[in-house]
Amino acid sequence: MALTIKVAHDFICPWCWIGLFQAQRMQREFGVKIDWRGYELFPKSLDWPEAGPTQEKPADKPDTPSRLALMLAAEGLEVPKIDRPHHMRTYNTHQAVEYAKTEGVQDAAIEALYRAFWEGGRNINDPHVISDILRGIVHDLDALAYAIKNDKFGDQVVDFDDDAYARGVYNVPTFFIGSDRYAEQPYGILRKALVKAIENGSSTTLYEDIHFPAGYSTPGHGKRPYIFINMVSTIDGKIITGERDEPVDDLGSKTDHAVMHLLESKADAVLVGANSLRATPKSWNPKTHKRIVVTKSGNIPADAEFLHHGEPFVAVPGSANVKLPGKAAILRTGTNEVDWEMLLERLYSLGVRRLNVLGGSEINAALLERDLVDELFLTLAPKIKLGKDIPTYADGNPLPRHKIRSYDLVEHHAVDGEIFLRYRRKH
Repeated sequence: MALTIKVAHDFICPWCWIGLFQAQRMQREFGVKIDWRGYELFPKSLDWPEAGPTQEKPADKPDTPSRLALMLAAEGLEVPKIDRPHHMRTYNTHQAVEYAKTEGVQDAAIEALYRAFWEGGRNINDPHVISDILRGIVHDLDALAYAIKNDKFGDQVVDFDDDAYARGVYNVPTFFIGSDRYAEQPYGILRKALVKAIENGSSTTLYEDIHFPAGYSTPGHGKRPYIFINMVSTIDGKIITGERDEPVDDLGSKTDHAVMHLLESKADAVLVGANSLRATPKSWNPKTHKRIVVTKSGNIPADAEFLHHGEPFVAVPGSANVKLPGKAAILRTGTNEVDWEMLLERLYSLGVRRLNVLGGSEINAALLERDLVDELFLTLAPKIKLGKDIPTYADGNPLPRHKIRSYDLVEHHAVDGEIFLRYRRKH
């Protein structure tokens, strides 16, 4: 399966003019697919910047190149010296690209629109100009015009600044390669990242565009984070390959591991049970700053890197006797059992709006039994474990028929023998 590289861009940005040729070079050299994503630098909500005062240069001071000039020189490119429209929005232009995707002609449309602006000086946000530029590329120009007029793809265009920042885009172009982002980088850096991603098997962009809601109000309770569980299991539903306290790195593939790290990065905190933490490599240190380990007994693997980095918490009931490692803080809720509703309210008050739960089966069951899980992610590995008492995605107490939880299938992907499933709670 070809590696897909997502590129956040805007047509009016000179760095994106360079990015166009970098993306095309990637396609020629590596056969990657480019998924162009529209980020509008100057949406209606943002005022155009006023030109600041220019500093006079001493007469005998030699010229020094700007960062942009150095990048152009490094890539062997020039910005065509022609007049182009000033203060031009690109909202309609990005919508045109989204329509072109429906006909499978986005690459040709992207190049034609970029060249029309940078080489032709045309107002590529004018719907009539867009239709003229894309004549012969887009099959149904009437459908294109209708889509632009009715904002059919308006929700696909991301505004600067806040909306873009929330998606991790601070500059355009930003190339999403593997689990990393590269903004305004020379091709040599991008090429190195591509080679690494391919060697590591990170040939997927599954779930990269997920943006979870910021919290949830539970009927009868206070506010809590939006909760999603991510697990990998065998075909017969087992979530371990050896014993309960042994690592399970061999259950999922490199793609599954990349998906796990990506979903971690979408959360404000990750939560895991003490047994599951013991079964992970001691060096596991998620990118998520806040991390919580839950234990009923207070017995935690104190030497785990998980508890010595970021902002770690240990969640226990009031009866537990726990020795906190490093800089971990304690969260006590309940008496003999963790009070989950209270714990989630506490996490919300600590700024956790999106919570990624990573098991194990009893933790998952406790949340599912209380109907506190908004989304479920499952990687189905092409393996069989067997065993009557082997943990599954969720164990716990069986639900009566009238309380069985129902979820909608939101996404499903098949990658090299694994099935990636995403479900959302029906409300």
